Amino acid sequence: MPRRATRFQVLFSWMVLVWLWLSTGCSAPAPTPTAQPLATRTPKPTFTPVPTHTLFPTATPVPPATETPTPSSPPATPTLQPSATSDPFLSPLTGMRVEDPGRLRRRVLAVRVGNDPIIRPQEGLGQADIVYEEIMEGYFVTRFTALYLEHEAQRIRPIRSARLVNLAIVPQYDAALVHSGASDKIRWLISQANFVDLDEFYHPEPYSSLAGYDWRGRLYTSTEALRTYLRRQGLEREEPIAGYAFSSAPTTGTPAISLRIPYREVVEWTYNPSTGLYTRKIAGQVHTDGLTGEPLTASNVIIFYAEHKKTDIVEDSLGNTAIDIVMSGEGRAQVCRDGVILEARWKPSGENGLIQYFDQNGQIIPLRPGKTWIQLVPTDYAVVHSP
Repeated sequence: MPRRATRFQVLFSWMVLVWLWLSTGCSAPAPTPTAQPLATRTPKPTFTPVPTHTLFPTATPVPPATETPTPSSPPATPTLQPSATSDPFLSPLTGMRVEDPGRLRRRVLAVRVGNDPIIRPQEGLGQADIVYEEIMEGYFVTRFTALYLEHEAQRIRPIRSARLVNLAIVPQYDAALVHSGASDKIRWLISQANFVDLDEFYHPEPYSSLAGYDWRGRLYTSTEALRTYLRRQGLEREEPIAGYAFSSAPTTGTPAISLRIPYREVVEWTYNPSTGLYTRKIAGQVHTDGLTGEPLTASNVIIFYAEHKKTDIVEDSLGNTAIDIVMSGEGRAQVCRDGVILEARWKPSGENGLIQYFDQNGQIIPLRPGKTWIQLVPTDYAVVHSP
């Protein structure tokens, strides 16, 4: 009798356990899915504009409007004084006559063009009215700021990023800066400047990409695309700018048929008396335009000596920092035209005004009508010229 009771208790205990297991398993809640956030695009940075432009912040107070500012312009009575209105058919940048004066009543385009050896020949440099060349960080290569007013280019390539020097060049011509980005500090300085900025990152419409090139050479634009965009955005200029003085009369000076500029890739200019033009070489090769296949030439070559100051603005993955090319105050220049070289002084004509070139008597040196290249070099560069 005690043995039977024990078996019954065991059986009953197993039945209770099975019942508890079944009831617990059937009522267990299912796991709740976790929602994954969608990827969001980083918003474009915005900048707060300031009413007036300064290249770098300064603690110097602005004098009251009633004070007479210290004159920083050249002598008041130069032999030749440039004028924006003396002849509506005369280009302020080249001194050449145009058939349609409306081509001069628009905004100058200041286009950043790369000069890496792998992407040469560039396209559209031969159509520029004025070209500035400056040393890049690291002093390995140079880059261009090409100015377009009366001439057109069906393609300008490759478009590259801006540098500090553009904050000094662009305001002189009230130009639109055409470029593809910049380092954060320089982009911020540009955002505070009082000129039209067509950074490709924020204004992609007038830019296109060309297959067959890497990132250094594929981005391009055209003068037509840029001007269409300026008009649509209400950014086109309607008044001519002040320009340079020009004279086709031969100039006397020290004979200089060839020039040698000691960039890392040496630049040479050779004068051709039969055409009155200088032809450009770089690294020993004739520098051509990819659109036409023709050599790059200029009526005037200006050697612009300027202090090159080191900054802490990092520009590349190697840690090279931006160069501050000082274009304020005044300095030495050499103006080359007609196969001669003239010693000169460069001086801005007022704040953000056009930089002019003066002889030892304080008179403006007239340029030969045609295109001009301005070579920005450190003050200690030994530019060699040969008769």
